[in-house]
Amino acid sequence: MKLSLLDKARGLVQELGPSGALCYLLHRVGARTGGLLAVHRYLLVAQPVLPEPLLLGRRGRSIDVRQLDPQDPRLLALPLDATVLGYRASQGAVCFAAFKEEAIIGCLWLCLSTYDEDEVRCRYRPWPSGEASWDFDVYLLPEHRSGLGFVRLWDEANAFLRQRGIAFSWSRISAFNPLSLTSHARLGARVAGRATFLRLGPCQFMVASLPPRWHLSFRRMDRPSITLQNPVR
Repeated sequence: MKLSLLDKARGLVQELGPSGALCYLLHRVGARTGGLLAVHRYLLVAQPVLPEPLLLGRRGRSIDVRQLDPQDPRLLALPLDATVLGYRASQGAVCFAAFKEEAIIGCLWLCLSTYDEDEVRCRYRPWPSGEASWDFDVYLLPEHRSGLGFVRLWDEANAFLRQRGIAFSWSRISAFNPLSLTSHARLGARVAGRATFLRLGPCQFMVASLPPRWHLSFRRMDRPSITLQNPVR
Protein backbone atom coordinates (compact mmCIF):
# COMPACT_ATOMS: atom_id res chain seq x y z
CA MET A 1 0.00 0.00 0.00
CA LYS A 2 1.46 3.35 -1.07
CA LEU A 3 1.78 6.11 1.49
CA SER A 4 -0.09 9.31 0.83
CA LEU A 5 1.76 12.61 0.59
CA LEU A 6 0.38 13.54 4.00
CA ASP A 7 1.70 10.30 5.53
CA LYS A 8 5.11 10.91 3.95
CA ALA A 9 5.16 14.45 5.33
CA ARG A 10 4.26 13.21 8.81
CA GLY A 11 7.03 10.59 8.65
CA LEU A 12 9.53 13.22 7.57
CA VAL A 13 8.59 15.50 10.47
CA GLN A 14 8.88 12.59 12.93
CA GLU A 15 12.34 11.67 11.61
CA LEU A 16 13.87 15.14 11.15
CA GLY A 17 11.67 17.48 13.17
CA PRO A 18 9.65 20.37 11.66
CA SER A 19 12.66 22.56 10.75
CA GLY A 20 14.64 19.58 9.48
CA ALA A 21 11.73 18.43 7.32
CA LEU A 22 11.39 21.92 5.83
CA CYS A 23 15.13 22.04 5.08
CA TYR A 24 14.96 18.61 3.46
CA LEU A 25 12.12 19.69 1.18
CA LEU A 26 14.00 22.86 0.22
CA HIS A 27 17.10 20.74 -0.38
CA ARG A 28 15.15 18.53 -2.79
CA VAL A 29 13.66 21.56 -4.56
CA GLY A 30 17.08 23.19 -4.79
CA ALA A 31 18.55 20.11 -6.47
CA ARG A 32 16.26 20.84 -9.43
CA THR A 33 17.26 24.49 -9.83
CA GLY A 34 20.71 23.92 -11.31
CA GLY A 35 22.48 25.47 -8.32
CA LEU A 36 20.40 28.65 -8.05
CA LEU A 37 18.97 27.47 -4.71
CA ALA A 38 20.76 25.14 -2.30
CA VAL A 39 20.05 24.09 1.29
CA HIS A 40 22.49 22.08 3.39
CA ARG A 41 21.90 21.04 6.99
CA TYR A 42 24.91 19.58 8.80
CA LEU A 43 25.53 17.81 12.08
CA LEU A 44 28.99 18.72 13.43
CA VAL A 45 30.41 15.56 14.92
CA ALA A 46 33.39 14.94 17.23
CA GLN A 47 34.89 11.46 17.01
CA PRO A 48 37.52 10.31 19.54
CA VAL A 49 40.79 8.91 18.25
CA LEU A 50 40.64 5.36 19.57
CA PRO A 51 43.62 4.10 21.61
CA GLU A 52 43.71 0.68 19.93
CA PRO A 53 42.79 -0.78 16.51
CA LEU A 54 39.26 -2.14 16.11
CA LEU A 55 40.42 -5.02 13.89
CA LEU A 56 42.90 -7.32 15.59
CA GLY A 57 45.35 -9.82 14.12
CA ARG A 58 44.89 -10.47 10.41
CA ARG A 59 41.23 -9.52 10.36
CA GLY A 60 40.48 -7.23 7.43
CA ARG A 61 44.06 -7.38 6.12
CA SER A 62 42.90 -8.37 2.65
CA ILE A 63 42.14 -4.64 2.39
CA ASP A 64 45.36 -2.66 2.12
CA VAL A 65 45.21 0.98 3.28
CA ARG A 66 47.91 3.33 1.99
CA GLN A 67 48.60 7.02 2.34
CA LEU A 68 48.54 8.59 -1.14
CA ASP A 69 49.53 11.93 -2.57
CA PRO A 70 46.27 13.95 -2.78
CA GLN A 71 46.69 14.20 -6.55
CA ASP A 72 47.56 10.56 -7.19
CA PRO A 73 45.82 9.60 -10.48
CA ARG A 74 44.56 6.35 -8.93
CA LEU A 75 42.06 8.43 -6.96
CA LEU A 76 40.32 9.33 -10.22
CA ALA A 77 38.83 5.81 -10.23
CA LEU A 78 36.60 7.07 -7.37
CA PRO A 79 33.94 9.79 -7.85
CA LEU A 80 36.62 12.51 -7.74
CA ASP A 81 38.08 14.75 -10.44
CA ALA A 82 41.37 16.59 -10.88
CA THR A 83 39.88 19.94 -9.77
CA VAL A 84 38.66 18.48 -6.47
CA LEU A 85 41.99 16.73 -5.85
CA GLY A 86 43.87 19.96 -6.54
CA TYR A 87 41.65 21.86 -4.10
CA ARG A 88 42.28 19.30 -1.38
CA ALA A 89 46.02 19.27 -2.05
CA SER A 90 46.08 23.08 -1.70
CA GLN A 91 44.70 22.71 1.85
CA GLY A 92 47.36 20.21 2.88
CA ALA A 93 44.87 17.35 3.09
CA VAL A 94 46.12 13.86 3.93
CA CYS A 95 44.59 11.01 1.92
CA PHE A 96 44.20 7.37 2.93
CA ALA A 97 43.12 4.98 0.19
CA ALA A 98 41.81 1.42 0.55
CA PHE A 99 42.83 -1.21 -2.00
CA LYS A 100 41.49 -4.69 -2.64
CA GLU A 101 43.66 -6.83 -4.93
CA GLU A 102 45.39 -3.64 -6.14
CA ALA A 103 42.08 -2.00 -7.13
CA ILE A 104 41.21 1.18 -5.24
CA ILE A 105 37.88 0.81 -3.42
CA GLY A 106 37.64 3.83 -1.12
CA CYS A 107 39.28 6.75 0.64
CA LEU A 108 39.35 8.87 3.80
CA TRP A 109 40.70 12.43 4.03
CA LEU A 110 42.14 14.40 6.96
CA CYS A 111 43.16 18.01 7.56
CA LEU A 112 45.32 18.74 10.60
CA SER A 113 44.50 22.45 10.60
CA THR A 114 41.61 24.52 9.25
CA TYR A 115 39.47 23.25 6.41
CA ASP A 116 37.59 25.40 3.89
CA GLU A 117 34.40 23.57 2.99
CA ASP A 118 33.83 22.97 -0.71
CA GLU A 119 30.07 22.42 -0.62
CA VAL A 120 29.24 25.71 1.11
CA ARG A 121 31.22 28.80 2.10
CA CYS A 122 32.52 27.95 5.56
CA ARG A 123 35.84 27.46 7.37
CA TYR A 124 36.05 24.83 10.10
CA ARG A 125 38.73 25.31 12.76
CA PRO A 126 39.30 22.27 15.01
CA TRP A 127 40.65 23.37 18.39
CA PRO A 128 43.01 23.12 20.25
CA SER A 129 45.46 23.29 17.38
CA GLY A 130 47.62 20.17 17.36
CA GLU A 131 45.03 18.17 19.31
CA ALA A 132 42.16 18.08 16.84
CA SER A 133 41.74 17.31 13.15
CA TRP A 134 39.07 17.47 10.47
CA ASP A 135 38.02 14.41 8.45
CA PHE A 136 35.88 14.32 5.33
CA ASP A 137 34.80 12.24 2.35
CA VAL A 138 35.01 8.81 3.96
CA TYR A 139 33.92 6.87 0.89
CA LEU A 140 33.68 3.26 -0.26
CA LEU A 141 32.46 1.96 -3.59
CA PRO A 142 28.89 0.63 -3.14
CA GLU A 143 29.84 -3.01 -3.66
CA HIS A 144 32.35 -2.81 -0.76
CA ARG A 145 30.20 -1.06 1.84
CA SER A 146 29.12 -4.26 3.57
CA GLY A 147 32.73 -5.31 4.26
CA LEU A 148 35.47 -4.08 6.59
CA GLY A 149 36.74 -1.22 4.42
CA PHE A 150 35.24 1.52 6.60
CA VAL A 151 36.86 0.15 9.77
CA ARG A 152 40.19 -0.54 8.02
CA LEU A 153 40.34 3.08 6.83
CA TRP A 154 39.62 4.36 10.32
CA ASP A 155 42.13 2.02 11.98
CA GLU A 156 44.90 3.43 9.78
CA ALA A 157 43.69 7.01 10.16
CA ASN A 158 43.50 6.66 13.95
CA ALA A 159 47.05 5.24 14.06
CA PHE A 160 48.23 8.27 12.07
CA LEU A 161 46.40 10.67 14.42
CA ARG A 162 47.58 8.92 17.62
CA GLN A 163 51.20 9.36 16.54
CA ARG A 164 50.59 13.11 16.32
CA GLY A 165 48.79 13.50 19.65
CA ILE A 166 45.38 14.17 18.09
CA ALA A 167 42.54 13.43 20.53
CA PHE A 168 39.45 14.08 18.37
CA SER A 169 38.63 14.30 14.69
CA TRP A 170 35.74 16.51 13.62
CA SER A 171 33.50 16.17 10.58
CA ARG A 172 30.20 17.31 9.23
CA ILE A 173 27.49 14.83 8.33
CA SER A 174 24.39 15.69 6.37
CA ALA A 175 21.36 15.69 8.65
CA PHE A 176 19.60 13.91 5.77
CA ASN A 177 22.02 10.93 5.93
CA PRO A 178 21.20 8.93 9.09
CA LEU A 179 23.19 5.89 7.87
CA SER A 180 26.42 7.89 7.89
CA LEU A 181 25.69 9.17 11.38
CA THR A 182 25.07 5.59 12.58
CA SER A 183 28.38 4.42 11.10
CA HIS A 184 30.30 7.19 12.86
CA ALA A 185 28.40 6.67 16.12
CA ARG A 186 29.71 3.09 16.23
CA LEU A 187 33.20 4.61 16.45
CA GLY A 188 32.19 6.84 19.38
CA ALA A 189 31.26 9.98 17.44
CA ARG A 190 28.83 12.40 19.05
CA VAL A 191 26.92 15.36 17.70
CA ALA A 192 28.39 18.56 19.16
CA GLY A 193 26.80 21.19 16.93
CA ARG A 194 24.58 21.95 13.94
CA ALA A 195 24.77 24.32 10.99
CA THR A 196 22.29 25.09 8.22
CA PHE A 197 23.22 26.92 5.01
CA LEU A 198 20.77 28.51 2.59
CA ARG A 199 22.23 29.71 -0.69
CA LEU A 200 20.30 31.72 -3.28
CA GLY A 201 22.48 32.73 -6.19
CA PRO A 202 25.57 34.49 -4.74
CA CYS A 203 23.86 35.09 -1.38
CA GLN A 204 24.49 32.64 1.48
CA PHE A 205 22.90 32.66 4.93
CA MET A 206 24.16 30.43 7.74
CA VAL A 207 22.58 29.71 11.10
CA ALA A 208 24.49 27.48 13.54
CA SER A 209 24.42 26.29 17.14
CA LEU A 210 28.08 27.34 17.54
CA PRO A 211 29.62 30.83 17.20
CA PRO A 212 29.31 32.96 15.16
CA ARG A 213 25.72 31.56 15.25
CA TRP A 214 24.74 33.29 12.02
CA HIS A 215 26.43 34.79 8.99
CA LEU A 216 25.28 36.50 5.79
CA SER A 217 27.57 36.85 2.78
CA PHE A 218 27.36 37.88 -0.84
CA ARG A 219 30.93 37.18 -2.00
CA ARG A 220 32.78 33.92 -2.64
CA MET A 221 35.67 34.78 -0.30
CA ASP A 222 33.43 35.93 2.55
CA ARG A 223 32.89 32.89 4.75
CA PRO A 224 32.13 32.26 8.43
CA SER A 225 34.72 30.51 10.60
CA ILE A 226 33.41 27.95 13.09
CA THR A 227 35.74 26.93 15.92
CA LEU A 228 35.21 23.32 16.97
CA GLN A 229 36.31 22.90 20.59
CA ASN A 230 37.26 19.37 21.60
CA PRO A 231 34.74 17.92 24.08
CA VAL A 232 35.87 16.49 27.40
CA ARG A 233 36.53 12.77 27.11
